Amino acid sequence: MKKLLLYLSVFLFLIQGALAQGYLSLSGKIVDAQTKEPIANAYVGLLKRGTGTISNEDGQFVYRFPRIANDSVLVVAVAGYRTFQQKASSFAANQKDVLITLEPARPQVVDSGFVKRFEARELVAAALRKVKANASPQPYLLIGFYKETLQQDGQYIEIKEAVLQSEKDPRPKILIPEKTKVVKNRIFQNDNRSKILEGYAFPNGTSIVTHSMDVGLPEYLEGNAMYDYNYQLDDTLTFYLDKSVFRVRFWPLSTTAKGARVGIMTINAADSAIVRIEYDFTANGMKDILNTGTMDKILGDNKRTAKRLYTCINYKPYMGKWYLQDYQLLLNTEFKRNKITLAGLIRVHFVTTEIMKSNGGRVAESDILLNTDDFSLQTIPKYDDSIWANFNYVVSTEAMRQIVSALKK
Repeated sequence: MKKLLLYLSVFLFLIQGALAQGYLSLSGKIVDAQTKEPIANAYVGLLKRGTGTISNEDGQFVYRFPRIANDSVLVVAVAGYRTFQQKASSFAANQKDVLITLEPARPQVVDSGFVKRFEARELVAAALRKVKANASPQPYLLIGFYKETLQQDGQYIEIKEAVLQSEKDPRPKILIPEKTKVVKNRIFQNDNRSKILEGYAFPNGTSIVTHSMDVGLPEYLEGNAMYDYNYQLDDTLTFYLDKSVFRVRFWPLSTTAKGARVGIMTINAADSAIVRIEYDFTANGMKDILNTGTMDKILGDNKRTAKRLYTCINYKPYMGKWYLQDYQLLLNTEFKRNKITLAGLIRVHFVTTEIMKSNGGRVAESDILLNTDDFSLQTIPKYDDSIWANFNYVVSTEAMRQIVSALKK
């Protein structure tokens, strides 16, 4: 009898464990509570577990998480808005019509006298000095979603997507501090691509957008380079995750500064962590970056004019440290050949979906991703997201999904 009860107990335990396995998903849209406009690039996830995704340009999202985490708090956050928090279990299982409205956070006005006295450059310098303290000192692995798109006169003609593993090793004297490996991938290519755009791509896009500040400061702010810029503190504080953050505008001291940028750095008031860096290159800055042999391979021999080169990097907290949330790069170029003019727009984006511990050897050197041209070409005219299984991803917009109507065969 005792053995029977023991067997029964073990059996019930195994059943409960089996039921606990598996994944749940939530999908829907994030909008401004006042304007009802969609909110792009909002973090959605279980922040305390280090998992999540972001909303696309239309505010749409799909988020998958383990069933055993159903009692955790779902967090939706973006700078300038009050944080949304609610237990994941409060939603219906696999609910597809989730509508999350975010309330704009009322900016806190800073005394103008304080702003004039405040040394904005010192605030930036302090944030750069705190990068190591605010980042993990141990190796870790970021699992994330990569999306690279190419538009021709506004129409999507190529989309590259992948689940990546990006390993960071901030320990000193590490030969390769960042390694990236592809897990799943695909390419959609439109048959209508003009020959003018042949070769127009970022062959090293994945290495750019999986980069993280804890393994190297931005070269334009490293050392004495930060003194090439003016800095001005905004007279209002905004909020991220319901914490006050400073906004510091920066621009070059001289129009001849190499690779010059104009942008905004957002700094957490509590621990001086850099929460966001967003900038555009100046006209001369774009020339410095684009007029190189490498970029000639990207842009080809056509007459071209770079219209915009833009970067935006966001960070999120996890276990007392700050990690890369997402990194996006945009290049807008005008091409001319034989009286034909067209616009080419490249957007490269990496979004961290899971943060994991690592021993520094999770990604082997032999597995390092070198070129996204080897991704699997999709010829079936269907945009099927089941390829990602239980990995989180960023939902493609309706405009992107139209590419399947003109796939290369």
